[in-house]
Amino acid sequence: MSPSNIVYIIDSSSLIFLRRNNPIDIYKTPWRRLKELIEENRLITHSEVKKEIIDGNDLLVEWFKEQDREFDWVYNITDYQNAILPKIHKKYPLFIKPENEHDADPFIIALACERINTPKLQATLYGEYQYVVISDENSAQGQNLNNPYEVVKIPDFCKIFKIECIKIFEMFRRESWEF
Repeated sequence: MSPSNIVYIIDSSSLIFLRRNNPIDIYKTPWRRLKELIEENRLITHSEVKKEIIDGNDLLVEWFKEQDREFDWVYNITDYQNAILPKIHKKYPLFIKPENEHDADPFIIALACERINTPKLQATLYGEYQYVVISDENSAQGQNLNNPYEVVKIPDFCKIFKIECIKIFEMFRRESWEF
C-alpha cells in the first residue's frame, strides 16, 4: 500500500517526544511536514490527546491549537468507542486508569479499532486506508500478554489486536522524509 493510503493515529507520547528532540522553534521542517499530513487527512488524533497536550505550557500547546483551529483532525468519542472502552477495561483493567486526570491511551486504541473494524464506514467516509498507530511508548517487553494485568502500554495492546504501531521516526522513514 502506498504511503498516501496510510492514516496515522498519533498519541501524545509521540508529539511530546518529537518536541523534546526537535524543538518547534528550532526544527521547523518536521512540524511543517506533520501539518501537511494533517491537511491531507492522513494524521489524526483523539480529543483525549488534545486534553493531554493542551494542559502543557510550551510551544507544543500553541502548535496543537493552531492545527486544531485550521483542520478537523481531532476526533471526539463516538458511540462505537463508548461501547468498546468498557470491554477493553473489563479485559485489561490496568490499561485504562480512571483515576488519572489524563489517559488518552485507551482512546487512541478505541479510535484505531473503530477505523479498522468498521469497513462500511471506512469505505464510504474515509476511503480505503490502512490505519497505523504512532506511539513513542516503549513496549512492556517481557510482560505476559496473555495476562490482562500486564497489558498496560499502547504497543502491547496494538500487538494483541493486530493494529500496527510504530514510533514517530519510523513514520518519517515511511514517508521518506529527510531533514
